[in-house]
Amino acid sequence: MTIDGETVERLIQRLGLRQTVERRETLGAFLESPGLPAAALAAALVDRGVDVHRRTVYRTLALIRSPAGSRARWDVVGPVWVCWGCGRALASARDDDATGGLLAHHLLPLDLGGYCARCQRSLDRARGNARQELPPGLRRGRAASTFATHRAGVIPVGALYQNPGLMRELLGSERRLMQRDYVVANLAENPRAGPAAVHQLLEDELAILPTARSVKRVSGALHGPRAQLLFSSLGAMGWSCLACDSWGAVGNPDGLRSSAPDGFVPTDVRGLCLLCQEAGTGSLSQ
Repeated sequence: MTIDGETVERLIQRLGLRQTVERRETLGAFLESPGLPAAALAAALVDRGVDVHRRTVYRTLALIRSPAGSRARWDVVGPVWVCWGCGRALASARDDDATGGLLAHHLLPLDLGGYCARCQRSLDRARGNARQELPPGLRRGRAASTFATHRAGVIPVGALYQNPGLMRELLGSERRLMQRDYVVANLAENPRAGPAAVHQLLEDELAILPTARSVKRVSGALHGPRAQLLFSSLGAMGWSCLACDSWGAVGNPDGLRSSAPDGFVPTDVRGLCLLCQEAGTGSLSQ
């Protein structure tokens, strides 16, 4: 999906900001690849030979993901289908049935996320080869962990334990273990919490805590790309608000699947909850 310079300039104007080269370059790169985390986007700008300070990138992304920024993005660009693997905006979703369904449930959708066919193939290859090169949005290390914090994870615990194949795929074993069960349950109740936060929650529930490493491993397994695709196949898709900690389950996952571009598997949605929509509308420059 190509974003022209005029669209970027209209977005900056809608935000009430001064037009600068750095803002145009950063917002243009963001609109083309809204699935990339800040670190990966900054690296992409460097690869293009664009001289933008990393602090400018982070500040600009914080603004565009705020209530006012997200509302401005909706008005100027609208919702898009986004691949979490390569980070690219693949196509507009403005007139798609999926968008209408989400609006009917009071969610203003911006990123209808999932994985394109190319990134699904990359994930399959990476599964059999630990050193397989991954797409930009799935780089190992800090960029990958930063990216994961922006996603909603709706974990269907019942389906996990009723499906031995799913348990083997995600947890490496069909055996039920009390400590691991508590980790899974806490992740299901707090899907946007990181491993450290979940480990702290478990202190009040278990006499013998699992190691922080074990919690991190289970968290990574349940929130990773493979898990998201597997849960999507079971009809479990989540949404999260870009501007606050609100999250929930997508009410009509079949609507997302039927509207998605060819070969694209949707997994979750990012947008604005009702309260943040109201806050964003009141903050915009007219």
